Parts: sequence; structure tokens; C-alpha cells
Amino acid sequence: MRLNISLILHIFLFLLTVVYFPSNCYSASPGITDKQILVGTSAALRGHAAFLGKSIVYGLRTYFNYINDKGGINGREIRHIAYDDDYNPPLMISNVRKLIYEDKVFALIGLVGTPTTLTILKIIEKNRIPLLFPFTGAEQLRYPLKRYVFNLRASYWDECAKAVDYLIKHGKKRIAVFYQNDAYGLNGRTGVDRRLIKYDLRIIAEATYTRGCTKVIKQVETLKQFHPDAIVMIGTYDACAAFIKEAIKRGMADTWFFNVSFVGTYQLAKLLKDTNATVFVTQVVPPPNETSLPVVKEYHQLLKLYFPEVRPSFIGLEGFLDAKLFVYALKKAGRNLSQEALITSLESIHNLDLGIGQMINFGPTNHQGWHHVYITQIKNGKIFLIKN
Repeated sequence: MRLNISLILHIFLFLLTVVYFPSNCYSASPGITDKQILVGTSAALRGHAAFLGKSIVYGLRTYFNYINDKGGINGREIRHIAYDDDYNPPLMISNVRKLIYEDKVFALIGLVGTPTTLTILKIIEKNRIPLLFPFTGAEQLRYPLKRYVFNLRASYWDECAKAVDYLIKHGKKRIAVFYQNDAYGLNGRTGVDRRLIKYDLRIIAEATYTRGCTKVIKQVETLKQFHPDAIVMIGTYDACAAFIKEAIKRGMADTWFFNVSFVGTYQLAKLLKDTNATVFVTQVVPPPNETSLPVVKEYHQLLKLYFPEVRPSFIGLEGFLDAKLFVYALKKAGRNLSQEALITSLESIHNLDLGIGQMINFGPTNHQGWHHVYITQIKNGKIFLIKN
């Protein structure tokens, strides 16, 4: 009799577990339910860098909306939360803590900025939360390899190497650097210096500015006295545009100005539309007007459908590609989804073309998707791709 009672009790407890804690709820994986995959972003959604953050968010949500309208991933919709950090490291920390501890997201995606993103690496590692495709080329996110960090875009070192090679090819050997005085700017400055060593050259002069500041007259005066052939700029569109305008006013019309992708190309072009200067920008995705490329055409169609008031941009296209790669990895991971399953799925991606003709490759010892860099030039407020 006692044996039967014990057996009945065990059966009852088992049935209770199945009814109230079904295995497909994945309670051990934050952000995952039968109907939802919750992901989060922290980015500048206001202030001087708002164009950058908003563009990434629109790009991500354009593709997420499309996937959700098709029924989601294995019946789960992707829910995306975005918090504003005003390109401010303490606010980034606060937002990420909220996303992890309160919202309990499955992963972070598209975080914006080097000085901001670098502050949350320990939080990521402690909580084993995947940090996917941040909008920064910081070397610290790439080396040494971090299990929970995956990068799609080329690094700032890749971009600066491309810029230096182009300048040297065109006879520009007296190269100076103007950069934001933080981890972002220092990453770029180091990239320029490293590449110049290849040519037995060094940076001839440098000047820095404080993040968010656009008063750069002293910096222009500092670099002008060294008579640079070119100035590589690692900053945001407001400060870089102010510098270029001031430099032209002060007689530096023959100097070439070379920016990196984080600058925000469309905003920079808009601010320089009445400035006669030779301005280049390295890019980590193809121009958003190259609609002959399948993914660019898709981006245009879906952006017009979901956010018709938003203009296509390099940054928006990058966010779109981030979302598309994330969805691919989710599908590859299958229904039994977990954070570790996602990492395994990403590391198994080889020779994947999302529609731009560049192959994405990851692996257990490689969390850098691609290294390709494009060069564009700004003329009269318009942007042109330089082809080889």
C-alpha cells in the first residue's frame, strides 16, 4: 500500500511538472518563451549622435518586422527593446543592466559606440549574454577573442589601413590625425599609425577633441602648421564637419580629409554640401543606393513598407544586415533555442552571402564576420563609391 501511494505521488509530481513547467518554455534561457525572442539595444537616440543610433534601430526593426509578419522564427516573434544612452558610457551601463536584469533579454544586438560598448564587456561575460554585431570597430571587441561577442563589420584598423593605402597610392605621405579623445578615437589613431609603419612613415601631427564638442579652431591651427597632405579623422559628423569647414576657411583647400564609417556619412555630406573640400569616407557596407545588390534592393523595399519616412543610409543598411544575420543564426539553431545554441550556430556559419557579394565566416576561433572595406567620396553633398 505504501509503495502504491509513493508511486502515485511521484506520478502526480511528474504530471504537475509537465503541466506547469513545460519543456518548451525554456525558463532557463532568458528572453525565450513559446511565442517570443526578446533582444535589446542601447544607442544614442537623442543628442549629437542621434542619427547613428536611430539609423541602427530602424535597420534592425525593418527586418524584424518583416520576419514577424511572416510568422517569426519557429513560431516566435522577435521583440526588440531600444533604450537611449545619449552616447554616454554611464547611461550605456545603466541600460544594459536594465536589459539583462529587468527585461531579461536573450541577447544584445547593434549596440552603438566604442567608449560606450567597451564599458559593458564584464557585464556581458559575467551573465553570458551574447553581444551581437555592435556598431563599433574597436579592436578590444575582436582581440583577444571573447566567447559572447560577435562582430560583423570590419574593424577600425581595417578601415584605417584601407584609408592609408589609398592615400599613399595617391602620393599623400604627410598624414595627420584628428580624433575623438576616447577609446573610439584612439582605436582609429592606432590603426593609422600601424599602417603607416608598413611604409616606413609615422603620423606627422595629431589633434583631439572632446566627445560632443564642435569648437575645433585650435585643433585646425595645430595641424595646419605641419602642412599635412591628408588628415584621417576618427570622429562624429558634427565635429568632423566643423573641422573641415574651419580648415578650408584657413587655407587648407589642398588637404584631403579621410573619415571612417562611424562618422555618419549622410549627415556629414549634408553638413558639407556648400563646402568645397576633398572628403572621403571608408564604409563597411556597400552604398545604400547600390540596388543591383539583392540585399540592398530588399532593404529599400522593406524600409519603404515599414518606415516610409526614413531615408536609406549606410548605417541603416548595416542594422538591416545585422538583423538578417541574427535571423539566419536563429533558424540554424532550431526550435530548441538557447544562448549556447545560438553561439554554436553562429560559429558554424561559413561562406554565407547575405546578398552583397562578400562572404561571412565565423568559427570557434573567429568571431569576426568580414573585413571588407569600401571607399566613398563626398562631392557637393552627394556620395560616390570609388571602385578600385
